[in-house]
Amino acid sequence: MSENENPKTKSAPLPKLLIFILTMGALGMMAVAGAVGAFVITGWLGQPVPVLGFQQTFDQPIDFPHTIHASMKQLEHVAADGQTMEGLGLDCTFCHRTVTTQANAGIPPVSFCATCHEVIGSADNSEINILRDAAGIIGDDGKEPINWRRVHRLPDHVRFVHEPHIRYLTQNPSEVKGDTDGVSQGPSAVCSTCHGNVAAMEQVEQVEALKMGQCVDCHRDNGAPTDCAACHH
Repeated sequence: MSENENPKTKSAPLPKLLIFILTMGALGMMAVAGAVGAFVITGWLGQPVPVLGFQQTFDQPIDFPHTIHASMKQLEHVAADGQTMEGLGLDCTFCHRTVTTQANAGIPPVSFCATCHEVIGSADNSEINILRDAAGIIGDDGKEPINWRRVHRLPDHVRFVHEPHIRYLTQNPSEVKGDTDGVSQGPSAVCSTCHGNVAAMEQVEQVEALKMGQCVDCHRDNGAPTDCAACHH
């Protein structure tokens, strides 16, 4: 070691620019981690933040306002062709015909919708004409299914059967949650417990989180089984 060499010589301080870059990078990583953590926690306990395709509703191939078909309050509605319409007050089972007997609520085929809309609705109503074209009433192709987008979805390993839930809530109306838009009898009077007030929706959206904790709490409160096999394959 030379005489001029100091063994205690300290390393040169980091440039200020490098310190700034490292600080901003650390803050950026913390912000990203916080955003990801908030998204995961929200999705686990409730509904995910409606970004990156995690919407609680979707644009459907054809506008289907439940306010016209299912509302009991006779709300005025201006259709696409400018006509003023009122709610028909149809029961959910008119279209979702298997909800009281099977696991799946059921979606009506295009031919079922066409039994009404072959004559109901003006000839220049663009939304209804999509249906008429799919049903073969107009156009050349016809008989094409309508690719409705699913709004309410559970994990594939969850087994949910509508029939016992509809039956129990129908027999125990005090356990029904949410507003039913004036409906007081039949399956339509209980669907709001899980689906919200669908009759008042222009566009159906998921309003309940439908997470495991919510289902277990409801089962526990109503004396239903809470073992794993009750809901999981």
